[in-house]
Amino acid sequence: MNTLEYELYEKKFKDVTLPHFVSGISAILSFANVAVTVGDKDLEQSECGKMKMAVESAYEELSMAEKEAKGVIDSLTTETLQLTEDLDQAKVDMKDLEESLSVKEDELISLESHKNQISDELQKDRSSLQHMKNTLNTANARKGDKVTGRDMGCGLIFLVPCVGIPMTVDYNKELKSTKRLVKTAEDEKCHLEETVKLHEKEMSKCNSQIPEKSKEIKRAKESLAKKEREVEKMQEACRSLADIKCKLKYCYNYLYSLHGTVEVLHNSCQDMYSLDPIMPVIEETFKTVEQQGSHNELLVYDADVQKMVKEMKALQYRMK
Repeated sequence: MNTLEYELYEKKFKDVTLPHFVSGISAILSFANVAVTVGDKDLEQSECGKMKMAVESAYEELSMAEKEAKGVIDSLTTETLQLTEDLDQAKVDMKDLEESLSVKEDELISLESHKNQISDELQKDRSSLQHMKNTLNTANARKGDKVTGRDMGCGLIFLVPCVGIPMTVDYNKELKSTKRLVKTAEDEKCHLEETVKLHEKEMSKCNSQIPEKSKEIKRAKESLAKKEREVEKMQEACRSLADIKCKLKYCYNYLYSLHGTVEVLHNSCQDMYSLDPIMPVIEETFKTVEQQGSHNELLVYDADVQKMVKEMKALQYRMK
């Protein structure tokens, strides 16, 4: 509910309260008109009847006005409590969204850090693999040279035994050593290739996870921003509702006070024979009616009420 909808409470308050209030003030004015003609003499039965009827009408109308006013304020209070509860829950939801966003941002930072680490390791592995390939190529070339040297030694055995035999033995030793080097290089090369594949796979995984995590963060930020707007709107509504409730409460307090004063007048008129004994009550009633201000503007600023209050003041002056 927006601010304008809350302001409908003011209209509802006036719609259900003002007619009874106007009728009540009108009845008090009728009472005053009779009272000013009576003066300080004893009341006749007809005068008594008119004044009692006017006070009875004023009491009933103001009772209805007070009842209707209380109903609107009770409804407003119920909505205030519900709105406060909803606002508290919205704040909890907003905090949860903030925490969720923080976790996702930390996860993104961790993913990017891990990606950088994998990238560095992958670069080193590729460099090591290339170096190992070069080493293996060199070892294979040396292996070929040793095989050729050994074969030459074997050929010389038949021509020059004293040269061929030692040459063959030396080349066989070096060939075995070179084969071991080649085997080690091949094993290391295979290990590095596996490591590179694993790191490339991990890098690919990071490359797919980071954009997805970024999308999650974007969605989380949008949800948080939406919830923040919702909370702000609800806080504004709470302030507006509190202002309107305060305004209506002032009007109700005025009605409550006037109704109480008229009730005293109503009770005092039951065995009335003269105005003198109840004059203080009558004066208090007029005084309460004339209490006008911004706190009860929804009632007393009505044009009909203003006119009647003016007439009442004139009658009050005449009664004195």
